[in-house]
Amino acid sequence: MNQALREYLKTHAWQVEKITQGIAAADRGELVDHDDVMREMEELIEQKAKGRA
Repeated sequence: MNQALREYLKTHAWQVEKITQGIAAADRGELVDHDDVMREMEELIEQKAKGRA
């Protein structure tokens, strides 16, 4: 069980690091407005949809 847990944590360490970095950025006020994110995502989806048509 201990080995499995160590392997899991080793495999997913990058995710923990990215989450930690994200929290630190938020604490510094480095945030992106939700509407801006949604607008960008909609544009990406539209571009992908056009590429498949």
